[in-house]
Amino acid sequence: MTRSTDNAIRLETHCQCCSRNDCWSFLRLPSLVTSIVITLALTNCATGPSVVVPPAALTSQQKIAAIIVLEHDRVLLPTPESLFDYTGREPANRNAAPMPSLIELLRDTDPRVRRRAALAVGRVGLIAGGPPLRDALTDPNPDVRQMSAFALGLLADPEAKESLMLALTDVDPLTRGRSAEALARLDAREAAPAIGAMVQVVTTQASQVPQDDLTYPQSPEVEAFRMGVIALAVLDAYEPLAMAVLSPAGELGVRWWPVAWALQHLADSRSYEPLRQFVQGQGSYAVAFAARGLGALEDSRTVEILLPLLDPSRYDSHVLVSAVRALTRSTDTRIESALRDLLRDPDIDPLVQLEILVAFGERRAANAADLFLDVLTHPSPSMRIAALRGLASLDEQRFMLALSGLDEDVHWSVRAALADILKSMAPDVAIPRLQVMLNDTDRRVIPSLLSSLVALRVPEAGSTIREMLKDDDVIIRSVAAEQVGILKLQDGVPLLAAAYLASLGEDFSIARISIVDALAEYGGSEAVAALQTALTDDDWRVRVTAASRLLVLDPGTAYRDQVGPAGEVTIEEAIRLSDPVVSPHVYFETDKGTIQIELAVLDAPVSTERFATLAAGGYFDGLPFHEIVAARFLRGGDPRGDGRGGHDLTLPDEIGPNRFLRGTVGVAADMPESGAGQFFVSLAPQPLIDAERTVLGRVVDGMEVVDRLLQWDLVRSTRVWDGISMTGR
Repeated sequence: MTRSTDNAIRLETHCQCCSRNDCWSFLRLPSLVTSIVITLALTNCATGPSVVVPPAALTSQQKIAAIIVLEHDRVLLPTPESLFDYTGREPANRNAAPMPSLIELLRDTDPRVRRRAALAVGRVGLIAGGPPLRDALTDPNPDVRQMSAFALGLLADPEAKESLMLALTDVDPLTRGRSAEALARLDAREAAPAIGAMVQVVTTQASQVPQDDLTYPQSPEVEAFRMGVIALAVLDAYEPLAMAVLSPAGELGVRWWPVAWALQHLADSRSYEPLRQFVQGQGSYAVAFAARGLGALEDSRTVEILLPLLDPSRYDSHVLVSAVRALTRSTDTRIESALRDLLRDPDIDPLVQLEILVAFGERRAANAADLFLDVLTHPSPSMRIAALRGLASLDEQRFMLALSGLDEDVHWSVRAALADILKSMAPDVAIPRLQVMLNDTDRRVIPSLLSSLVALRVPEAGSTIREMLKDDDVIIRSVAAEQVGILKLQDGVPLLAAAYLASLGEDFSIARISIVDALAEYGGSEAVAALQTALTDDDWRVRVTAASRLLVLDPGTAYRDQVGPAGEVTIEEAIRLSDPVVSPHVYFETDKGTIQIELAVLDAPVSTERFATLAAGGYFDGLPFHEIVAARFLRGGDPRGDGRGGHDLTLPDEIGPNRFLRGTVGVAADMPESGAGQFFVSLAPQPLIDAERTVLGRVVDGMEVVDRLLQWDLVRSTRVWDGISMTGR
């Protein structure tokens, strides 16, 4: 039997010597070749079946499962061995089918599959996904066009600008809005006039929305308005925005909060009048955004407008905090008196109280020294830290004198903050104290100490860093590696290479990532050779970091192609997650009450599954809310409490089109693809992190509890409702 292709020859060989089921390995071939080979196989394979039954076509659910696998492998094309029966069993049997590529799925007959494939192509982040996504902007289904525009923004494909500008005239409002959003991510400033024109078309509908309305989603026209206004702010395009939202006389035509946010983000002196109109209106978020915007203008007229906002009987903490921050920059002497009056209010929100103390420190108020000294013994570690920082900024000599009279603080976070403060002091004063602090029994203090020793260029810093590169604490090793990259020690590259090899096998890969970054700071052939070793790391995050650094140091090599798939999700897990029946709810029992979170299983199936697994297993029990930024967010989920820790069970990036509004719960991570159990809850709208962080879900009950939480309050216990039963410790 003769064959014209190598694939056919291989098939003939299998047919002559293998069992009947093995003949179906030809299903890995492209469809056209497959049909030819089927005919040949029927003619020549003596052991083959008399009737060929091709594998059943994949269902939409099976295709979604394939998308989940490819998305989390961070690949567009499956590996040649990707042959599954979509029940999770391997090796494949006669009902098996080849896993399609994301590009194929982007052209599927089912629009739901095409939409989900478009999102996956954006999440994968490979520029080869750009052309098919651009083609999908003309898909007959508007949902597919919307997601394709969003995905092009995630992909940051510079070749997509022209296609996205054409999509600004799409008949579907949401496609127009998503295109504006994507153009802003591409920094396409030339698109601002067209985006402004798009916004003007839907201004009438947006003008009907109440000022502080956080409903999501709104009507398609109003959502297009929201996306367009935010895009114009990101593109620094005041004129198109003003033409869309202001009358010729300068009156606000739309008083919805996204306009206030956009105006404050622009920080353009021409926005004074519309911001003033917002401040003199009612509500919370729009007034708060406008107050911050006026503060950024540093216009002497704003003090008269902002001082009345320091009224807790009329305004909530969002407005109070924003007004305090806005007034901090002004030199007007009335401000300190007003802040002191607010501080004396017995019912003042502790977070507002903290903000006032920070403001006094930033203003270097000469008459605030006694206030700082009084607060040095405050029960709250956060307040003590603010007092230390304020006193240090005001009077270094008085700060050191006060420090000499204080016992070592009982809370590690205050000692870590003190180490950070000391790096701004005179070296002859700061270095002796820092060297003593190296003996601190709480290892969470050490990272701040290392950073300060290096910043002060302490002669012994090099030897200290070398020692810390061998520490048992992975975070200390991570910070030590960062400092090697800053110090540029003469033997830094071999030191880092040895530290990398010593850390192989650790599930928590943060130290290896820091080592890779530090090696990139050195450059040169020796560093490149060490970085190439990291291309074979077990952790995809390390491999992709190494590839991106090598691409800068050695542009001629296609290092990204050597990274390989992430291997985040098995087909078994993907099948289970591809068709969720319910949205699980997580209940946090905290020091201040119960918080109920509904998980976004459709938008982030893998991240929410792993978050629920951590919750049900008791991971969050006893952990603090270690960071709270008033009127912005609170953060938890770190066993260390310093913002650097986490769990080995990774929460991968699943960035989607949802909004970060009040009550949205997201994955907290300091770098992409590195979620490790930490989460945050938004206290107010945060447009700048839309499409930047994974949305895990939203608080559906207990936001008043969230508002009462303070730094170091604890999650006492956690439960998960999965639609059938409640699990948890």
